[in-house]
Amino acid sequence: MVRTEQPRTTAADPAVGVDHSRRRVLASAVAGIVAAGGLPMAWAQSDWPDGRLVRLVLPSGAGSGADIFSRAMAQYFSSELGTTVLVENKPGATGMVAGETVARAPADGLTLLVSFSAAIVGNTLLMKPRNFEPLLDLTPIARIGVTGNVLMVHPDVPARSVKELVEYARTRNGELNYASWGIGSGGHLAMETVKQQTRMRVNHVPYKSVGQIVPDLISGVVPLSWLDAASGLPHIRSGKMRAIAVTSVLRMPQLPDVATLAEQGLQYDAHPAYGLFGPKNMPAAVVQQINALLNQWLARPQTIEFFAQHQNMPRSEPMSAEQYARSLQDELRAWTRLIRDAGLQPV
Repeated sequence: MVRTEQPRTTAADPAVGVDHSRRRVLASAVAGIVAAGGLPMAWAQSDWPDGRLVRLVLPSGAGSGADIFSRAMAQYFSSELGTTVLVENKPGATGMVAGETVARAPADGLTLLVSFSAAIVGNTLLMKPRNFEPLLDLTPIARIGVTGNVLMVHPDVPARSVKELVEYARTRNGELNYASWGIGSGGHLAMETVKQQTRMRVNHVPYKSVGQIVPDLISGVVPLSWLDAASGLPHIRSGKMRAIAVTSVLRMPQLPDVATLAEQGLQYDAHPAYGLFGPKNMPAAVVQQINALLNQWLARPQTIEFFAQHQNMPRSEPMSAEQYARSLQDELRAWTRLIRDAGLQPV
Protein backbone atom coordinates (compact mmCIF):
# COMPACT_ATOMS: atom_id res chain seq x y z
CA MET A 1 0.00 0.00 0.00
CA VAL A 2 1.25 3.49 -0.83
CA ARG A 3 0.32 6.45 1.30
CA THR A 4 1.08 10.11 0.77
CA GLU A 5 1.54 12.92 3.22
CA GLN A 6 1.28 16.65 2.64
CA PRO A 7 4.16 18.96 3.62
CA ARG A 8 4.27 19.86 7.27
CA THR A 9 4.74 23.43 8.43
CA THR A 10 8.39 24.18 9.19
CA ALA A 11 10.23 27.12 10.62
CA ALA A 12 11.78 29.74 8.39
CA ASP A 13 14.74 28.50 6.38
CA PRO A 14 17.70 30.84 6.89
CA ALA A 15 20.28 30.20 4.19
CA VAL A 16 23.87 31.20 4.89
CA GLY A 17 26.88 30.48 2.66
CA VAL A 18 29.33 27.60 2.97
CA ASP A 19 32.89 28.94 2.97
CA HIS A 20 35.07 27.87 0.07
CA SER A 21 37.63 26.14 2.31
CA ARG A 22 35.16 23.36 3.07
CA ARG A 23 34.85 22.22 -0.54
CA ARG A 24 37.99 20.08 -0.33
CA VAL A 25 36.64 18.45 2.82
CA LEU A 26 33.30 17.70 1.16
CA ALA A 27 34.97 16.29 -1.95
CA SER A 28 37.16 14.11 0.27
CA ALA A 29 34.05 12.87 2.06
CA VAL A 30 32.59 11.58 -1.20
CA ALA A 31 35.95 10.00 -2.08
CA GLY A 32 35.94 8.30 1.31
CA ILE A 33 32.58 6.72 0.57
CA VAL A 34 34.04 5.25 -2.61
CA ALA A 35 37.26 4.12 -0.92
CA ALA A 36 35.31 2.15 1.67
CA GLY A 37 35.24 -0.77 -0.75
CA GLY A 38 32.60 -2.91 -2.38
CA LEU A 39 29.43 -3.90 -0.62
CA PRO A 40 28.93 -7.64 -0.08
CA MET A 41 26.03 -9.51 -1.55
CA ALA A 42 23.97 -9.49 1.60
CA TRP A 43 20.34 -10.16 0.88
CA ALA A 44 20.24 -12.93 3.45
CA GLN A 45 22.03 -10.82 6.08
CA SER A 46 19.46 -8.03 6.09
CA ASP A 47 15.97 -8.21 7.52
CA TRP A 48 15.12 -4.76 6.08
CA PRO A 49 12.37 -3.61 6.22
CA ASP A 50 10.88 -6.53 8.17
CA GLY A 51 7.31 -5.36 7.58
CA ARG A 52 7.94 -1.87 8.89
CA LEU A 53 6.85 1.41 7.28
CA VAL A 54 9.26 2.85 4.69
CA ARG A 55 9.27 6.64 4.09
CA LEU A 56 10.34 8.22 0.80
CA VAL A 57 10.99 11.90 1.60
CA LEU A 58 10.95 14.32 -1.35
CA PRO A 59 12.31 17.88 -1.57
CA SER A 60 9.56 18.86 -4.02
CA GLY A 61 5.82 19.26 -3.82
CA ALA A 62 2.96 17.17 -5.16
CA GLY A 63 2.81 17.04 -8.96
CA SER A 64 6.52 17.69 -9.52
CA GLY A 65 8.63 15.35 -11.65
CA ALA A 66 10.20 13.70 -8.60
CA ASP A 67 6.79 13.31 -6.97
CA ILE A 68 5.32 11.61 -10.04
CA PHE A 69 8.00 8.95 -10.43
CA SER A 70 8.45 8.49 -6.67
CA ARG A 71 4.83 7.41 -6.36
CA ALA A 72 5.37 4.82 -9.08
CA MET A 73 8.55 3.66 -7.35
CA ALA A 74 6.75 3.50 -4.01
CA GLN A 75 4.09 1.24 -5.49
CA TYR A 76 6.75 -1.16 -6.76
CA PHE A 77 8.66 -1.14 -3.47
CA SER A 78 5.44 -1.76 -1.59
CA SER A 79 4.48 -4.76 -3.72
CA GLU A 80 7.98 -6.27 -3.57
CA LEU A 81 8.50 -5.71 0.14
CA GLY A 82 4.97 -6.43 1.33
CA THR A 83 4.88 -3.32 3.47
CA THR A 84 3.54 0.23 3.42
CA VAL A 85 5.61 2.87 1.60
CA LEU A 86 4.86 6.48 2.51
CA VAL A 87 5.62 9.29 0.05
CA GLU A 88 6.25 12.43 2.07
CA ASN A 89 6.61 15.84 0.37
CA LYS A 90 8.86 18.25 2.26
CA PRO A 91 9.71 21.19 -0.03
CA GLY A 92 11.73 24.10 1.23
CA ALA A 93 15.23 25.65 1.16
CA THR A 94 16.03 24.02 -2.21
CA GLY A 95 15.81 20.54 -0.76
CA MET A 96 17.53 21.18 2.54
CA VAL A 97 14.38 20.59 4.61
CA ALA A 98 13.89 17.11 3.14
CA GLY A 99 17.60 16.33 3.30
CA GLU A 100 17.87 17.28 6.96
CA THR A 101 14.81 15.16 7.76
CA VAL A 102 16.52 12.08 6.37
CA ALA A 103 19.97 12.91 7.74
CA ARG A 104 18.54 13.02 11.26
CA ALA A 105 16.57 9.77 10.90
CA PRO A 106 17.81 6.43 12.28
CA ALA A 107 20.25 4.72 9.90
CA ASP A 108 18.00 1.69 9.43
CA GLY A 109 16.94 2.32 5.82
CA LEU A 110 13.34 3.07 6.74
CA THR A 111 13.66 6.79 5.93
CA LEU A 112 15.04 7.51 2.46
CA LEU A 113 15.54 10.65 0.40
CA VAL A 114 14.67 11.03 -3.29
CA SER A 115 16.64 14.07 -4.33
CA PHE A 116 18.35 15.85 -7.20
CA SER A 117 21.83 17.19 -7.87
CA ALA A 118 21.28 20.76 -6.78
CA ALA A 119 19.92 19.74 -3.41
CA ILE A 120 23.03 17.68 -2.66
CA VAL A 121 25.90 19.24 -4.60
CA GLY A 122 24.60 22.74 -5.38
CA ASN A 123 23.54 23.36 -1.79
CA THR A 124 26.92 22.15 -0.60
CA LEU A 125 28.53 24.94 -2.60
CA LEU A 126 25.97 27.74 -2.20
CA MET A 127 24.05 27.20 1.02
CA LYS A 128 25.17 26.77 4.59
CA PRO A 129 23.12 23.83 5.93
CA ARG A 130 21.36 24.21 9.26
CA ASN A 131 23.38 21.66 11.22
CA PHE A 132 23.43 19.44 8.13
CA GLU A 133 26.02 18.71 5.41
CA PRO A 134 24.56 16.90 2.38
CA LEU A 135 27.75 15.09 1.35
CA LEU A 136 28.72 14.15 4.88
CA ASP A 137 25.43 13.26 6.52
CA LEU A 138 23.78 11.19 3.77
CA THR A 139 24.59 7.79 2.27
CA PRO A 140 24.38 7.60 -1.56
CA ILE A 141 22.39 4.47 -2.40
CA ALA A 142 21.59 4.55 -6.12
CA ARG A 143 21.21 6.85 -9.09
CA ILE A 144 17.70 7.01 -10.49
CA GLY A 145 18.48 8.82 -13.72
CA VAL A 146 19.79 11.86 -15.54
CA THR A 147 17.25 14.29 -16.92
CA GLY A 148 17.05 17.90 -18.07
CA ASN A 149 15.16 21.04 -17.23
CA VAL A 150 13.11 23.09 -19.71
CA LEU A 151 13.06 26.87 -20.11
CA MET A 152 9.39 27.85 -20.24
CA VAL A 153 7.77 31.16 -21.09
CA HIS A 154 4.21 32.41 -20.88
CA PRO A 155 2.60 32.55 -24.37
CA ASP A 156 2.55 36.34 -24.22
CA VAL A 157 6.35 36.41 -24.22
CA PRO A 158 7.33 36.80 -27.90
CA ALA A 159 10.36 34.51 -27.78
CA ARG A 160 10.94 31.09 -29.28
CA SER A 161 14.67 30.81 -28.59
CA VAL A 162 17.21 32.01 -26.05
CA LYS A 163 18.43 34.65 -28.51
CA GLU A 164 14.92 36.04 -28.91
CA LEU A 165 14.43 35.98 -25.14
CA VAL A 166 17.62 38.01 -24.67
CA GLU A 167 16.35 40.58 -27.18
CA TYR A 168 12.97 40.72 -25.46
CA ALA A 169 14.61 41.21 -22.06
CA ARG A 170 16.46 44.23 -23.44
CA THR A 171 13.16 45.90 -24.27
CA ARG A 172 12.01 45.45 -20.66
CA ASN A 173 14.87 47.52 -19.21
CA GLY A 174 15.68 45.13 -16.39
CA GLU A 175 12.06 44.63 -15.32
CA LEU A 176 11.69 41.03 -16.51
CA ASN A 177 11.43 38.38 -13.77
CA TYR A 178 12.06 34.65 -13.81
CA ALA A 179 11.14 31.99 -11.27
CA SER A 180 13.04 29.04 -9.88
CA TRP A 181 12.36 26.57 -7.09
CA GLY A 182 14.92 28.18 -4.81
CA ILE A 183 18.39 29.67 -4.48
CA GLY A 184 20.95 27.17 -5.76
CA SER A 185 18.34 25.07 -7.55
CA GLY A 186 18.95 23.68 -11.02
CA GLY A 187 16.63 26.30 -12.48
CA HIS A 188 18.43 29.12 -10.70
CA LEU A 189 21.87 27.96 -11.83
CA ALA A 190 20.73 27.36 -15.41
CA MET A 191 19.31 30.88 -15.74
CA GLU A 192 22.30 32.51 -14.07
CA THR A 193 24.52 30.66 -16.55
CA VAL A 194 22.41 31.96 -19.45
CA LYS A 195 22.61 35.47 -17.99
CA GLN A 196 26.38 35.30 -17.65
CA GLN A 197 26.90 34.09 -21.21
CA THR A 198 24.38 36.41 -22.91
CA ARG A 199 24.38 39.47 -20.60
CA MET A 200 20.62 39.12 -20.36
CA ARG A 201 19.03 41.19 -17.60
CA VAL A 202 16.35 39.24 -15.66
CA ASN A 203 15.54 39.20 -11.97
CA HIS A 204 15.37 36.03 -9.87
CA VAL A 205 12.18 35.26 -7.94
CA PRO A 206 12.76 32.13 -5.82
CA TYR A 207 9.74 29.96 -5.02
CA LYS A 208 9.47 27.19 -2.46
CA SER A 209 8.65 24.48 -5.00
CA VAL A 210 7.91 23.82 -8.67
CA GLY A 211 4.27 23.26 -7.80
CA GLN A 212 3.96 26.89 -6.75
CA ILE A 213 5.59 28.17 -9.94
CA VAL A 214 3.31 26.39 -12.41
CA PRO A 215 0.03 28.29 -11.74
CA ASP A 216 1.86 31.64 -11.65
CA LEU A 217 3.56 30.88 -14.97
CA ILE A 218 0.26 29.83 -16.54
CA SER A 219 -1.46 33.02 -15.34
CA GLY A 220 1.43 35.27 -16.33
CA VAL A 221 2.30 36.41 -12.80
CA VAL A 222 5.83 35.33 -13.65
CA PRO A 223 6.66 35.29 -17.39
CA LEU A 224 9.41 32.68 -17.51
CA SER A 225 10.94 29.86 -15.51
CA TRP A 226 12.92 26.66 -15.77
CA LEU A 227 10.82 23.60 -14.91
CA ASP A 228 11.42 19.88 -14.85
CA ALA A 229 10.04 18.19 -17.95
CA ALA A 230 7.29 16.28 -16.14
CA SER A 231 5.82 19.45 -14.61
CA GLY A 232 5.81 21.34 -17.89
CA LEU A 233 4.82 18.80 -20.54
CA PRO A 234 1.03 18.88 -20.01
CA HIS A 235 0.98 22.68 -20.19
CA ILE A 236 3.20 22.80 -23.27
CA ARG A 237 0.81 20.44 -25.02
CA SER A 238 -2.20 22.54 -23.99
CA GLY A 239 -0.57 25.76 -25.19
CA LYS A 240 -0.44 27.34 -21.73
CA MET A 241 3.37 27.46 -21.82
CA ARG A 242 6.01 27.51 -24.54
CA ALA A 243 9.34 25.70 -24.26
CA ILE A 244 12.36 27.46 -25.77
CA ALA A 245 15.39 25.48 -24.48
CA VAL A 246 16.43 22.34 -22.60
CA THR A 247 19.50 21.68 -20.48
CA SER A 248 19.87 18.04 -21.53
CA VAL A 249 22.77 16.87 -23.72
CA LEU A 250 20.37 15.79 -26.49
CA ARG A 251 16.91 17.02 -27.42
CA MET A 252 14.17 15.48 -25.33
CA PRO A 253 12.11 12.81 -27.15
CA GLN A 254 8.84 14.44 -26.12
CA LEU A 255 10.09 17.90 -27.20
CA PRO A 256 11.92 17.20 -30.46
CA ASP A 257 11.52 20.77 -31.73
CA VAL A 258 13.07 22.40 -28.66
CA ALA A 259 16.80 23.01 -29.06
CA THR A 260 19.33 22.35 -26.31
CA LEU A 261 21.34 25.16 -24.77
CA ALA A 262 24.39 23.84 -26.60
CA GLU A 263 22.58 24.02 -29.93
CA GLN A 264 21.77 27.63 -29.14
CA GLY A 265 25.41 28.49 -28.57
CA LEU A 266 25.62 28.22 -24.78
CA GLN A 267 27.81 26.02 -22.61
CA TYR A 268 26.16 24.08 -19.81
CA ASP A 269 27.59 20.82 -18.48
CA ALA A 270 25.86 20.32 -15.11
CA HIS A 271 22.95 18.04 -15.93
CA PRO A 272 20.27 17.29 -13.35
CA ALA A 273 20.28 13.79 -11.91
CA TYR A 274 17.94 12.14 -9.44
CA GLY A 275 19.25 9.81 -6.76
CA LEU A 276 18.26 7.85 -3.68
CA PHE A 277 19.96 8.54 -0.34
CA GLY A 278 19.73 7.44 3.27
CA PRO A 279 21.21 8.64 6.56
CA LYS A 280 24.94 8.19 7.07
CA ASN A 281 26.28 4.97 8.62
CA MET A 282 23.62 2.76 7.07
CA PRO A 283 24.45 -0.97 7.25
CA ALA A 284 26.14 -2.12 4.04
CA ALA A 285 23.69 -5.01 3.70
CA VAL A 286 20.71 -2.65 3.74
CA VAL A 287 22.34 -0.29 1.21
CA GLN A 288 22.98 -3.25 -1.09
CA GLN A 289 19.42 -4.50 -0.82
CA ILE A 290 17.85 -1.12 -1.55
CA ASN A 291 20.27 -0.52 -4.44
CA ALA A 292 19.37 -3.87 -5.99
CA LEU A 293 15.65 -3.26 -5.53
CA LEU A 294 15.81 0.16 -7.16
CA ASN A 295 17.91 -1.07 -10.10
CA GLN A 296 15.45 -3.94 -10.54
CA TRP A 297 12.60 -1.41 -10.81
CA LEU A 298 14.56 0.78 -13.25
CA ALA A 299 15.18 -2.21 -15.55
CA ARG A 300 11.49 -3.07 -15.94
CA PRO A 301 10.07 -2.28 -19.42
CA GLN A 302 7.14 -0.49 -17.76
CA THR A 303 9.51 1.80 -15.87
CA ILE A 304 11.60 2.55 -18.96
CA GLU A 305 8.45 3.48 -20.89
CA PHE A 306 7.13 5.52 -17.96
CA PHE A 307 10.29 7.64 -17.79
CA ALA A 308 10.40 8.11 -21.55
CA GLN A 309 6.78 9.26 -21.77
CA HIS A 310 6.37 11.26 -18.58
CA GLN A 311 9.85 12.38 -17.52
CA ASN A 312 11.79 12.74 -20.78
CA MET A 313 14.40 10.60 -19.03
CA PRO A 314 16.38 8.01 -21.03
CA ARG A 315 16.98 4.51 -19.73
CA SER A 316 19.31 4.64 -16.74
CA GLU A 317 22.23 2.23 -16.61
CA PRO A 318 22.37 0.46 -13.23
CA MET A 319 24.89 1.81 -10.73
CA SER A 320 26.19 0.32 -7.53
CA ALA A 321 26.23 2.52 -4.45
CA GLU A 322 29.99 2.97 -4.89
CA GLN A 323 29.60 4.00 -8.52
CA TYR A 324 26.91 6.50 -7.60
CA ALA A 325 29.08 7.99 -4.85
CA ARG A 326 31.88 8.31 -7.40
CA SER A 327 29.58 10.08 -9.86
CA LEU A 328 28.81 12.69 -7.19
CA GLN A 329 32.46 13.70 -7.33
CA ASP A 330 32.03 14.44 -11.04
CA GLU A 331 28.90 16.44 -10.29
CA LEU A 332 30.69 18.36 -7.56
CA ARG A 333 33.36 19.44 -10.04
CA ALA A 334 30.79 20.34 -12.73
CA TRP A 335 28.62 22.39 -10.36
CA THR A 336 31.71 24.13 -8.97
CA ARG A 337 32.67 25.27 -12.48
CA LEU A 338 29.10 26.34 -13.26
CA ILE A 339 28.74 28.38 -10.07
CA ARG A 340 32.16 29.99 -10.58
CA ASP A 341 31.50 30.87 -14.22
CA ALA A 342 28.08 32.29 -13.38
CA GLY A 343 29.67 34.53 -10.76
CA LEU A 344 27.45 33.29 -7.94
CA GLN A 345 28.47 33.64 -4.29
CA PRO A 346 27.31 31.65 -1.26
CA VAL A 347 24.26 33.23 0.37
